[in-house]
Order: sequence, then structure tokens, then C-alpha cells
Amino acid sequence: MVRRDCLQRLAALAASLELSPSGNAHAARGSSILSLGDTAQKRGLQYGATPEADMADVPAAYSELFAEHCRLLAPNLSWAHVSKAPGQYDFSSEQGTLDFAQSYSMMLTGAHLLWHEETPAWFAEASDRAAAERMVADHIRAMTTRFAGRVYSWNVVNEAINPGDGREDGLRKSPLLAKLGDGYIASAFRTAREFDQRSLLVYNDYDLELDNPEQESRRRALLGLLDNLLAARAPIGAVGLQSHLKLQSCCFKQEVYRRFLGEIEARGLKIMITELDVLDNGAPSNIAQRDRAVAEAYKRILEVALDSPALIAVVTWGLSDRYTWLTPRYSPRFARADGLPGRPLPFDSDYAPKPAYWTLIRGLQDAPKRRAVYVE
Repeated sequence: MVRRDCLQRLAALAASLELSPSGNAHAARGSSILSLGDTAQKRGLQYGATPEADMADVPAAYSELFAEHCRLLAPNLSWAHVSKAPGQYDFSSEQGTLDFAQSYSMMLTGAHLLWHEETPAWFAEASDRAAAERMVADHIRAMTTRFAGRVYSWNVVNEAINPGDGREDGLRKSPLLAKLGDGYIASAFRTAREFDQRSLLVYNDYDLELDNPEQESRRRALLGLLDNLLAARAPIGAVGLQSHLKLQSCCFKQEVYRRFLGEIEARGLKIMITELDVLDNGAPSNIAQRDRAVAEAYKRILEVALDSPALIAVVTWGLSDRYTWLTPRYSPRFARADGLPGRPLPFDSDYAPKPAYWTLIRGLQDAPKRRAVYVE
């Protein structure tokens, strides 16, 4: 077993070297490879990741890797995670990560102000719509003022569409919708802008990449929501596309995805890839083969996304395979049949660059240069 694992690691290293621009072992160890963050910024883009770990309690090698490659950091600041009672906030579980970001002058991204899965239980106690509106407004005010000057982008509302719920407008049936009505999304954007004049305000959602009826209905619902927000003069600046990819998924067609990105751009909005990773269930046990398949999944979507002038940022949902949510500990559906750990991210569990890293670097290097969207 040890010998087989060693051979697989050597094969993965060979695949990484094959894709490396320099083709030497020194580059493959990660000590002199190009920074994803620096490479992105040269093209007017931003690159970042979520750490998927408490940065106060990780090996120095991971801290150094993250600091070298990321200019954006996505912490978990969702409402229920940080607030257990109305008006009370506890950031202790994220403080080490927040301090780490500040120490390296990283801007924050990806924090959801409103998300149906992270709405506090006490929100259900709102006596009427007016009380619910006050709770939401107080929360948005508290978050945007507390982190003023540190946030590149807020996910003002996350995952508010679900055509399967049967509403004509495609909105998800949730406690937020039930308590606040269908105007809550535009209202949240206005409140966020009232208290934060600088950060990019984003609507974020998932399952928008594939050419199948379900995801086509989600794309139509999203575009309809964007039209309604723009008609209501809500101060939305960008759309976040989560991009949790699966190797077993079929039906990704670059021309369909390109057309969709163009429809967002035509509405005057920027685009962010906000939670990129690749679930490698179904891929071979052989590490080199699996890493190539994951890199190819990155390549297919990034070839289109990075070509869009509306794209301003790429955020991977993790940086190293050592820290990823795509494990059986999070959900049994993420377990591989062979029992091996997944390899969904640019760096392996020993922090060495994988083919996915080289795909990202080459994609960023080849991306058309654009005017950067900075939050100073």
C-alpha cells in the first residue's frame, strides 16, 4: 500500500512537471512558482480562496501558501454563524482568519449577508413584516459598518432562486421570502449600499453552467431576477457564479456558457467566479489521471470565463486539498467509491502545485487584460 501510494504521488508530480512552464522539480515543489494573485492582478483580475480552516491554527506552510497566492479571502461570516441572538455578534470562530487576512492586507469576499440556509432561528420570531425588515436592516448595517474598508465584495443575497419551488418568478420559498415578500432582495442591496459606499455588491448563486433543462431554467430565473433588480434601481454591481463542478456531470457546452455570460455583461454587470472547485468522484484512483481530469474541468470553464471582459475575479473554494469541504465528513455524497480523499483544488495536501494550478496560471496569463475593479 505504501509503495503504491508513493508511485501515485510520483506520477502526480510527473504530471505537474509536464504542465509546468519551467518543467523543473524546483518549480513543482512550489518554492518558485508564479503567484496566482500577482498573475491575476497583471491582467486586471483578482484571485482568492476560502481557507476552509482557522488560519490561526494551520501549519506555517499553508499560511505562507495562502499569503503568496491569494489577494482575496472568503471567510464564513454568514448571519446564523456569527449571530445567536438579535443584535449580538460573536466573531471568535473567525477571528484568527480575519486577523490573518488583515495582517496580509487581503480584502474579504464571499461573505453572505442574506442566505436562507444561514438565517438565524430567532428570525422566525419576527412578529410582522416591519419587525423582520428591522432585523435584516440592523444585521446588514452591523456587518457593513464593522468591516468597512476591508471588504472587496459582499454577497448581499445568496441562492435566492429555485424554479423547482414553482413560483412564476423562480424565487426560492424561504423564511426570508415568507417574512419579507419578494422585494427583500432589492431592499437588501439598498441597505448595504446605504452603509457601505465602496464594496462591490453581489448576487450569488449555483448550478448555472450546464446545458440541461434544470440549469437552463435557473439561468432564466437568474436573468429575470437581475432585470427586476435593475428595473427597481437596486445597486447591484456583479453576479457571483459559484461553479462547484463535478467530473460526473455531462452537458457543459462552452457556447451555452459564453452566451449566458454575455447576457449578464449586456446588463452592465460584472461577473465573479466565487466558489470554484471540482468534485472528482467517478475519476480513476490513479492520481495523475485524476489530476488531469480535474484540470481539464477547470480549463473548460475558465477558457470561457476568463475571456469575458465582465469577469473581474476568480475565487476557489479552498486552495489545498488538505482543506476542502468536499469530504465525507461534510456529506456522504462526497465519498469516493475507492475511499481515497478527493483532489479538487490547485494544490495537493502537501501544498505542491497540481495540474489544476498550472491550468489556472496559464488561463490567467492568457486572459485579455481589462480595467481592474479595485476597492481600496
